Order: sequence, then C-alpha cells, then structure tokens
Amino acid sequence: MANVNMAWLYAITKFGYPPKLANFHEAMEDAVRLGFQAIEIEVYGEQNLIEVEEGKKELKDHLSRLNLKVVNLAAIFRQVVSSETREKERGLSLFARAADLANYFGSPMIQTDTFSPPIQYVGKRPYGENIVFGEEYKVRVPSGFSWLHFWKNLVSSMKSCSAIAREHGLLFTVEPRIGETISNSDAMLSLMNEVEEDNFGAVLDTGHLHSAKELLPVSIEKLNKKIFYVHLSDNDGRDNYHRAPGKGTIDWDGVFEGLRKYNFKGYVAIDVGGKDIDDLEVEVVSSRVFAEQMYNKYLV
Repeated sequence: MANVNMAWLYAITKFGYPPKLANFHEAMEDAVRLGFQAIEIEVYGEQNLIEVEEGKKELKDHLSRLNLKVVNLAAIFRQVVSSETREKERGLSLFARAADLANYFGSPMIQTDTFSPPIQYVGKRPYGENIVFGEEYKVRVPSGFSWLHFWKNLVSSMKSCSAIAREHGLLFTVEPRIGETISNSDAMLSLMNEVEEDNFGAVLDTGHLHSAKELLPVSIEKLNKKIFYVHLSDNDGRDNYHRAPGKGTIDWDGVFEGLRKYNFKGYVAIDVGGKDIDDLEVEVVSSRVFAEQMYNKYLV
C-alpha cells in the first residue's frame, strides 16, 4: 500500500497562516474526503501551540472518528535558533511541548525549519506572515554578523531538538527551503554531518530543491538513507511554486528510481498549494493519485 499523506500546505492555502483550531478539524475532514488516510499537522508559534494543546482531546477524537493517521508534526518556533540564551531555551521548551503533542497524536516524526539568518531584508522576507512562493529577496548583511557564529548556534539548536525528539521516541527532520538557512541538499548534508544524530534526517522537498536548480536524483544520492520524508510538488525549475505533478518539469521517474535505490518506505506528502493554485482540491487529488501510482510502481 502506498504511504501517501496530505501535507499542511493544503490547510495553510485554504485557511490562512496559521490555521485556527477549528480549521484543523475541517482540514482533517477534507483530507478524508479527498482520499487520504494520513495527514501532517503544524503548530506555528506559541499561541497556535496553546490552541492545539487546549483542543488536543477533541482533535484526537476527531482523528479517531475519521480513521485518519498523523505521520508528521511540524513545530515552527523561530526562538529555537535564537542566539540569545534565554530566548533559545524558551524555543526549545516550546519544541518539547510540540513533541509531547506528536506523541499524543501518535505521530512518529517531528519537523522544524532553519529559518532565515538574522540579516536585514530590504522589502519582502521569506515566510514572514504567510507562505508565499516565487518571491525575490534583497538583503543587507549587518556589520556585526558572523556566519561561523550563526552556524555553530544552528548546529547546537538542531542537536538540542534532535535530543528532545529522541527522548520522545521520534524521528526529527528539517526540509531545505528557498530563502532559509538550509536551502539545498548540500547545506542539509553539512548540517546532518555536524549534528551527528541517528534520528535526524531530511525532508526531500521536490518543489524547493527543483527551483534551487538541483538535479533531484543527485540530491537523493547525497541524502540517501537520511531521507525520512518526502514533500511532493512540481514547478518550472525557476520559482518555488508547489503545483501538481505535470504542472512543472520534474523528472518523476528519476526521483522515484532514486528513492527505490535507497529502499525508501516512508511517507510521501502531497505538498501542493499557494496563491497561484487555480483549483486546490483538483490539484491535490490529482497529485495523490499520481503519487500512489508512482509509489506502487517503484517503492512497494
């Protein structure tokens, strides 16, 4: 059976960022209506975390009624990568509470972002108030910024998150994203090599990596067995749009052949959405059908 789930980008696209607690229930119902048996969920910021904590029983009951499985919980707290000790400790505390939620919902995996470095943005900032694809950024590097200091702090943060995940019996993942500190497979590989934790791995996000001009089969070779999860979307190789397969130029046979080589048996999330989508449900369903077919052809 194909391990294909609905990513949280569906809920973000439909309801805004971040979705409210009531939207969680509707997104879960939509997932089942659109043919999924599994879903990922996300908590973004402390207030969203509190909402989900307070409503967790109702959410778990709803998941049970729908016979819907949670396979990943994204825990997005910028404080985790702060260079200020107290702020960082606060972020790690929030991450630990999110790990408690992952256990509560039965998720085997928790994910976070690496965010953008503390530099000055002239105009738009990546993923500031919403998830927007295809943007262009201008930056200025402050005179006091040290990449080495920032990188060491990031490695420390990811080590701490990995330890928290391990204490909860969870896999821990990061996805390379355009505009963030970890934006390509080489940066992800460097981070994993320095963190050196068995439970720390990568999300292969086909949309972001393809728009970063990566050759996806080569990306898979680099990350190989450390690919714990896949986010599936397509684009033209220039902008990081998250469209359905066939709406872009990704070589999907090459992607799934690469995953088969390393015996990937994890979940492939349909990560389709964004403001440029003409019909969200149509593209999500067509993507699910495509992913199931490719999974059954190459990975079962």
